[in-house]
Amino acid sequence: MLFYKKITAIAASIFYIFVNCAFYNSIFHEYTNDKLFQMTTCFGIIEVFFWITLFFSIFQLEDKSVKKIDKTREEREKEAQRDMRDLVICFFIFMASLICVDISRVILTSSPYINDIASTVGSYTVFIGGTRILFIFSAIIFIFITASRRNALLIVISAINIIVSVMIWLDFDANITAIMRIIIAILAIIYYLKNDIIKFDKRNRISNRKN
Repeated sequence: MLFYKKITAIAASIFYIFVNCAFYNSIFHEYTNDKLFQMTTCFGIIEVFFWITLFFSIFQLEDKSVKKIDKTREEREKEAQRDMRDLVICFFIFMASLICVDISRVILTSSPYINDIASTVGSYTVFIGGTRILFIFSAIIFIFITASRRNALLIVISAINIIVSVMIWLDFDANITAIMRIIIAILAIIYYLKNDIIKFDKRNRISNRKN
């Protein structure tokens, strides 16, 4: 099972690198609107899948920010439940805002007409700007989640993602953000190769049996 999890996660990261390379190249080429629509749609789908796999791997990691010395089993279980609740909330907020950002990217990139409307009509501007702010908020929450796992690679990934989210909000989603996302994908591959989810599960079961 671990083998298939890692292969799926690494494959998602590799595809994420490819679509970001394509997004990077699209900035320097004049593609048709239909071509841009296909590229940005594919980019959005793979980006969502990439972050889902990354979040699912984080679900398997233990919160190391809480000291478990001199605590009863019930207290540890309550803390674990609160941690899981916070992680689930972060996951849904992050994914919802990411999907909205991806949809707005598809629309704004592939349709100059809608791009003009979005820049003039207040409701469109509020929606696009609001989802981007929500994405920044979720990225900030995400860095606290990764910091609680005490994993350097995840912390770096989340820090870069905050920069990306801010640049998207500033409407600078271009070659620089593509490069940053490629770096995130490379770090994610290293993270998947270095971490063994099954080993963590075994340790967790052993500790539970002792308690």
